[in-house]
Amino acid sequence: MPDAPPLPPAFLARPIAHRALHGPGRPENSLAAVRAAVAAGYGIEVDVQPTADGQALVFHDEDAGRLTGASGPVAARTAAEMARLPLLGGDGAGAPTLPQVLAEVAGRVPLLIEVKDQTGTMGETDGALEAAVAAALAGYRGPVAAMSFNPHAVATLARLLPGIPRGLTTSAYDPR
Repeated sequence: MPDAPPLPPAFLARPIAHRALHGPGRPENSLAAVRAAVAAGYGIEVDVQPTADGQALVFHDEDAGRLTGASGPVAARTAAEMARLPLLGGDGAGAPTLPQVLAEVAGRVPLLIEVKDQTGTMGETDGALEAAVAAALAGYRGPVAAMSFNPHAVATLARLLPGIPRGLTTSAYDPR
C-alpha cells in the first residue's frame, strides 16, 4: 500500500466535531449539524454507508431504525428514499449524501470521512462504498482525510484516492 500523504495542518488546529456538531434539533451527521460545525469553525467527522443506488450516504448505522424510526438496512434503500425519511429530533430533513455534505462544507473546515465496514468481520470489501467516496471527492478542494476500522477498506481507499490522507481507526475489541 502506498504511503498516505500527511494530514493537513488544519486537522490539528481546531476541534473536530464527531458526526458533525449534533445536539438538540441537529441529529448526528445531518446537514443541520454540519452547518453548526462550520459556523463554529470546527472540523467535521462524518460516517458513510452505501445505498442501494451506489451512493455514499452520510449515516452512522447500518440499520435506519435508531436515527429514523424506520427499520431495515440503509443499503437496501436508495439515497432518495433515505432523504425522505426524516432524521429523528431534527428539522424534517433526511440523511444527506456525501456530495451534499461536501457542497455544504465547501472546503471551509477540515472533513474526516469514516468509511463504515460493510463485512461485519473487517474482511475484504467489494469496493463499492470506497468508489462512491472517491467519486464524490473528485474535484473537492478542501482539507479532507478518510479512515475506516476495516484495513481492507483503507487499502481500497489507498488505490482509489492516493492523494488523500487516510488511516486505520481502531479500538479494543475481541479479534474473534
